[in-house]
Amino acid sequence: MLSKKFLFIISPIAIGIIVGIGILSFKPQLGKSVGTIIYSSNQENTSYAYAVANSAPSVVNIYVTKLNNNYSFQENNNILQTSASGVIMSKDGYLVTNYHVITSVNEPNTSIYAQTRDGNIYAAFVVGYDRRTDLAVLKINAPNLDPIEIDNDYQPKVGDVVLAIGNPNNLGQTVTHGIISATARSGSGLLGPNQMDIRVGLQDLLQTDAPINNGNSGGALVNTKGNLVGINTASFNGYQAYGISFAVPTPLVVHIMNEILLHGRVIRGYLGISDGGTTELKNNKVGVKIGYIDPNSPAEDAGLLVDDLIVKVNDQSLDSLRALIEIIANTKPNTILNFSIDRNGKQLNIPVKLVEDKANID
Repeated sequence: MLSKKFLFIISPIAIGIIVGIGILSFKPQLGKSVGTIIYSSNQENTSYAYAVANSAPSVVNIYVTKLNNNYSFQENNNILQTSASGVIMSKDGYLVTNYHVITSVNEPNTSIYAQTRDGNIYAAFVVGYDRRTDLAVLKINAPNLDPIEIDNDYQPKVGDVVLAIGNPNNLGQTVTHGIISATARSGSGLLGPNQMDIRVGLQDLLQTDAPINNGNSGGALVNTKGNLVGINTASFNGYQAYGISFAVPTPLVVHIMNEILLHGRVIRGYLGISDGGTTELKNNKVGVKIGYIDPNSPAEDAGLLVDDLIVKVNDQSLDSLRALIEIIANTKPNTILNFSIDRNGKQLNIPVKLVEDKANID
């Protein structure tokens, strides 16, 4: 016989279990909700190991070395001139890194090497580069390469978790993490982690708070699936700035690489002006105000003047300097564009024949 005291304690528990089973039989989705709540309470244990395992083998260490006159390594074994990172883009050995990483390669007795994650080191050769976007394409001859995965449908959004993989301060491959803080940032006036003023400006950069240190340049920024989000390129140089880093987005990286593989360099149009600010006129017209004109440039040859307001190009309205940059950069040299100009309230149509941007021609 059970005591009355035991029955008094156990009866409410039994009734609760029976009632719970009855509710779940009619509302099974409540059980899923409970499971979700329990899982959510353990989010602090979330791991990004899958993303790292999926992408880290595609990131290499880049070394720019100074050799002796007979092309042997220096006797003090201090062979490193620069250490940075790169990303394997194809099985046949094409890599992408930053242009500012390889700027010294034209100096006498200077060579580039890439070290894969398995520790093997391979000579790397410069295929081409693009100063405007701070990107360079290298080639190595190595077996069993693991190219980075790219999701062409992925659209970076503010708040997406990202991982920066590279070789900071030559410590070896390291992973840091953060989120995408902003998109469509201009690159003008940024410094690379090695404090080189790279002055990129033709791309819309991704801003992230994932730390990008000296040596992370050229490394991969990936999402939680390990897909390439961008190529790490720069850190903000400002007073007490922290957690402000930038990457060239993947679609632009792929475009620049394909242009270099096709032509040996990126071929784009050149106009020859700098802006004086986007200005709104009394008649509500908006355009790009010309602040400076390069001598002997297409702009000067066509008769554009400082303080002219470029309102349209080929009937396409301009609401920002970015819009004008994209039109010029995506137009082939020797193309004639029709500029709609507001000059002191007078409307003019001026044809301008672009030339090739010489930034990538030594």
